[in-house]
Amino acid sequence: NILTYKRTIAENHRFDLTLVAGRRERTYETTQAVGTNFNNLRLIYNDLSLGTIQNTRSGAWDESYLYQTGRINYEFKYRYLLTATLRRDGFSGFADNSKTALFPSVGFGWVVSEEGFLKNNTALTHLKIRGSYGSNGNLVGRYSSLARLNIYPAYVLGDGGSTEFGQTVTTLANPNLSWETTTGFNFGVDFSLLKNRLNGSIDYYRTTTNDLIFDVSIPEVTGFNQITSNVGNIANRGVELMLNGKVLDKGDLKWNVNFNLAANRNRIESLLGLDNDNDGVEDDLVASGLFIGQPIGAIFDYESGGIIQVGEEESNGFFVGTHRIIDQNNDGFVDALDRVIRGRTEPAYNFGILNEFTYRDFTLRFFINSIQGGKNSYLGYNMPDGLGIGDNIRRNNFWQELDYWTPANSGARYRGLDQGAATEYNYYGNRSFVRLQDVTLAYNLNPKLTSRLGMKSVKVFVNGKNLATLTDWVGWDPETNSGLDVNGRPVMKGYSFGLDLRF
Repeated sequence: NILTYKRTIAENHRFDLTLVAGRRERTYETTQAVGTNFNNLRLIYNDLSLGTIQNTRSGAWDESYLYQTGRINYEFKYRYLLTATLRRDGFSGFADNSKTALFPSVGFGWVVSEEGFLKNNTALTHLKIRGSYGSNGNLVGRYSSLARLNIYPAYVLGDGGSTEFGQTVTTLANPNLSWETTTGFNFGVDFSLLKNRLNGSIDYYRTTTNDLIFDVSIPEVTGFNQITSNVGNIANRGVELMLNGKVLDKGDLKWNVNFNLAANRNRIESLLGLDNDNDGVEDDLVASGLFIGQPIGAIFDYESGGIIQVGEEESNGFFVGTHRIIDQNNDGFVDALDRVIRGRTEPAYNFGILNEFTYRDFTLRFFINSIQGGKNSYLGYNMPDGLGIGDNIRRNNFWQELDYWTPANSGARYRGLDQGAATEYNYYGNRSFVRLQDVTLAYNLNPKLTSRLGMKSVKVFVNGKNLATLTDWVGWDPETNSGLDVNGRPVMKGYSFGLDLRF
């Protein structure tokens, strides 16, 4: 249900009020009847009771949403813009006392180029400053706040007795599970320069996500290994840049470029607020891989002090050809307490460049896509798992492709093939890449010729996708984090030829 009201006062003041209210429900039911081992097939499925073995299955679920929104837009002289919104959302999957939440927001805009001091400026044809502040929410799965049961055939009492069914609790209830809320601000500038030959926008944002919905790992002595909970808060900040330029426009030759750049950083500000070790610092959730002051994708693992070479002293559990794990706390043992933050899985930044050249009836378009990680970002697990033991790798001729240690290859990346250490060192490779992702060359027939043929247009084109990828990543595809895995898949390279006819 939508109600809209618009009003203009004294030509300069424009109001636009919108009210929205709605409810949505999704239900699902299924029933299946199966009969097998029929002595008489004449009735086929019309009488399943003739089957010697009969099985029935059924299931159902439902979930519901509700929402109300109020928004007002105000505009003054096409220069000053204001928007205020209040939204109320509800979802059945949350706990009884937390099913609904309010999400306000406000935004403003100032079209500076409409002011008198810039009205006739030929170099700067458009300039708009805008900003917004507000919050929104994130959902959980249905029944996430409840303890769910699973019914199964448990036992048979006596010879020839019927099957008795048992019940087991499969998930823990959380009576306090509530909405995950993200609150933040965004400031941006839109501009056009040099008679609209260069257009672009710059945005900076900073947000904080509170009550993050996360499956927290818990000791299995409880009978469960995790519980869906609201955990602490996470801060995000980032910048986005978009540029669209007409680089060349001379007669039949034109060159347009579109460029975009984005960078984001996230940081865990707090978690459960517990200090079980009484050191005055809030505890991390190590089992869940969450660390205060670090990003969500932090890599927490052992650090290598190099591969033990021939003639060097071996330590307990480590041998020549294996990585020497660094004893971070200097207690004389290598254990879980020696793990450190080695980097993060999120990228440092990504960019894309689209070039389009036009010369008479020919058009060449190519797109370059890149994700970069810098020194210790955009890392991916890059170990040769599942390739077999040393002899199998030799027989399959993986030796030259994989950088394994041998006495002659002392500076290798991976340990020797035949000797495993008590604690393995895992290598994480940099997934940074630059990819020529899309190239298209097209030719449009002259309009005079197409009209003689009784057609509006005729275009012939050839296209290539994923033609080249520049990367130091060892494996299948850095973008999908597909490394040295026997089940991995490479990025597909494709070519196509086409004819586009319009009548």
